[in-house]
Amino acid sequence: MPPAASAVARSSPRTTTATRWLLAGLWFALACGAAPGPDAGADAGGGADAAGPAPIARITTLAGINGDQPGFADGPALGGAEFDMPEGLLLDAARQHLYVADSGNHALRRLDLATMEVITVAGIGTVRGSNDTTGQGATLVPARLNNPRNLVMAPGGDGLYFTDAGNHVIRHLDLITLEVTTVVGMAGQTGSTDGVGADARFGADGLFATWPGAMVIDEDDPVGPTLYVADSANQTLRAVDLSTRTVRTVAGQVGQLGAADGPAAQATFNKPAGLALDGAGGLLVAEANNLTVRRLDLASGQVTTVAGKAPADPRHYCENISPVLPPECGALDAARGTDARFRFPYALAPDHAGGVLLVDSHNNLIRRLDPRTTAVTSIAGVQATLLDDIPHGSADSDAAAGVAGTFWHPTHAVAASATGDVLFVADRSASCIRRVELGVR
Repeated sequence: MPPAASAVARSSPRTTTATRWLLAGLWFALACGAAPGPDAGADAGGGADAAGPAPIARITTLAGINGDQPGFADGPALGGAEFDMPEGLLLDAARQHLYVADSGNHALRRLDLATMEVITVAGIGTVRGSNDTTGQGATLVPARLNNPRNLVMAPGGDGLYFTDAGNHVIRHLDLITLEVTTVVGMAGQTGSTDGVGADARFGADGLFATWPGAMVIDEDDPVGPTLYVADSANQTLRAVDLSTRTVRTVAGQVGQLGAADGPAAQATFNKPAGLALDGAGGLLVAEANNLTVRRLDLASGQVTTVAGKAPADPRHYCENISPVLPPECGALDAARGTDARFRFPYALAPDHAGGVLLVDSHNNLIRRLDPRTTAVTSIAGVQATLLDDIPHGSADSDAAAGVAGTFWHPTHAVAASATGDVLFVADRSASCIRRVELGVR
């Protein structure tokens, strides 16, 4: 059994998150055939960004240093703990623990909401690797991770599953012993092979979208608890039978970019990034590059578009550094989902009030999708795009009541109250965790 996690010394400064995001955006735009031109700073979204400011929500920093100061340190949530590109969150309400996939530090962290202390529970911080936990006591070899991104609670509540994205595997953390084991996939091996355990493959080689992405567990599946995985690089949705560790592809065509609705095997996706169950037999899929939310009916196998509209060119770049900005890019709220517009919709989660939280990452907004009516509403943040959002990763992005706070490329949000009026948000580029109070005026 691993020893209790101890305080970790503060790391030395590294490349700033803003620099990494901007270089990545420029590289992607050039790779897709675009180049910044004289109108690159203009938002040519066809009026789609004219939705006005989001309703005021009070946004404060819960843990970490708010700003472009990535680091690695355990300790008090404020004034001590540091993160580097926190990606995914999981709230264990029963234990008052918030787990963080600290992707840039190759670690899983835990914030105790009672004591407001942060510790590292998996990974050794800043050093990547792929080994599981072995031995105990003097022979203990701690697990190493590689860019963990998403977290879901295991049935029973004593463990969690996480996508170890850089290793192209799904792994399990025992919350009692803190032991890490690999469940499906083989570290360092990419592909789309269905199979059992280590015979299955996820992800693809390449600089962007190489990883298995979001996950959600359907505990009511007739065959038993099933873990759904967005295999972003392969443009497919996968299912893992947790009792047998059998992986199968349930929707999409391997390697085929597109936005075709229809039977699951004929449907196409473009970077499926977020997953959530809609409570009515459907699996909702946030598609980052299609700028949409899709729905897979788990009984009929039909895929439909619920919100947003996919650009005609699947290799577009929906940012204002591109001279040819698709009109489907934007931040428009709408009573009908397909009239709404997004910019890199990245994550989905239930809001505990019948709706679904949608993290619109490159709009720097948290939005709400009503699965019944498909209405989309912005509920927190201020809309800003790549070239004009860099200043938002600073201490003044926290806000008092009556002032709209801001995010900086958020990647995940979870409801922190039974009524859904308090949220926790992984604010990736700001390298911190934020707290949001909705409805504060």
